[in-house]
Formats: sequence, C-alpha cells, structure tokens
Amino acid sequence: MADTGCSDRTDPRAGAAIREARVEDAPRILDVINTTNKAFYEEIVPPDRYREPFLALEDVQAESRRMTFYVSVQNGRIVGVVGLGTAGGVGIVGRLYVLPGSQRKGIGAALLAHAEDEARRRGLREIVVWTDPKATWAVSFYRRRGYREIEPGIAFGDPHIDARARQHPDTLVVLRKSLSPPSGAARLRFYSSSRNGG
Repeated sequence: MADTGCSDRTDPRAGAAIREARVEDAPRILDVINTTNKAFYEEIVPPDRYREPFLALEDVQAESRRMTFYVSVQNGRIVGVVGLGTAGGVGIVGRLYVLPGSQRKGIGAALLAHAEDEARRRGLREIVVWTDPKATWAVSFYRRRGYREIEPGIAFGDPHIDARARQHPDTLVVLRKSLSPPSGAARLRFYSSSRNGG
C-alpha cells in the first residue's frame, strides 16, 4: 500500500473513484474482505477449512508487500478492493471483493478493469486469477470478462502461480486472460513502423 495517495480516478461505469490503497486503508480493506467472504463463502467452504475472520490485519499488511491494492471509494467509504501482483512476468489478480450491498453496480468490473489496465501499463501480456470452484458466480464473472480456464498440466514457470495451477480444477479454478497492449502503445508502434517504411 502506498504511503501517500495517488490521484483518484473516477470510473463512470461504477460511479466510484478507484485509487491505490494507502497504509491507513488496511483496516477498511480487511473489513471489505472479511464481510464479503462471510456473506458468500461461509456456505461453500467445508467447515474444517472455513475460518472467521477470514484474514487478520497482519495478513493484509503482508499481502500488500506482494501486491498493490486498489480500492473503490463511494461517498468517502471503501466499498471494494482488488490486488494486483506480478510473478514470472504474469499479472495476478487477488482479493477482488465488493461489499454485498454495493454489488451489481459495476464496481467489481471496474476494479478488475483497473487492475488489467495497470498490468498493461506494467508491460504484462497475461493475467491470472484463481477462485474456489464452488464459487460459480465468481467463475462466471471472470468468464464474462474474457478469462478462460487454464489447460490441465500447464506450467507458468513461477512457483507461486504453478502451485495454484497444480490445484486446478479440483480445489481451485485458475483462469487466465491475454492482455493486449494499451491502445496508445499500439498506435505508437504503428506510427513508428510506418515512418520507418514498415
């Protein structure tokens, strides 16, 4: 999490500002994750694996060293969060959660699009995400946005991602999406090649 805030970006699709999380946002991020996790995962996760709270503040702080968190803010309140990490040249979407009362308003889609845009800005060509196979709503959400399940036995060449891929499709569904370069970068390459006779 950033020590200082970066500029807010309002996403018209969701009517919310999306910005990089700040250190002081950690308790609210934790609340969004734990509230949403309880509302949707308590019933599908076996009792011996379900824990409440799902995460502790220390977990969020540790994860913020591996990924950048972005938050969706409506009326001064954080209502959604997504993390973006990188491993082996691949973007990793993590902790995409939107409070139950704020869902079905485009906030999750806007947060995911923001993470994808940031991955493109970082020069990444692919992004992955994983979720519980019983979370059919989550799998459907990602599929509608162009994510596809990985092929069995695929290896990404990164231990963090490959550990998840080995669990596919039994205990995790791992999905991937190719990222096209930002439209400005594509235009720049076209312009450069046409000037050089290409």
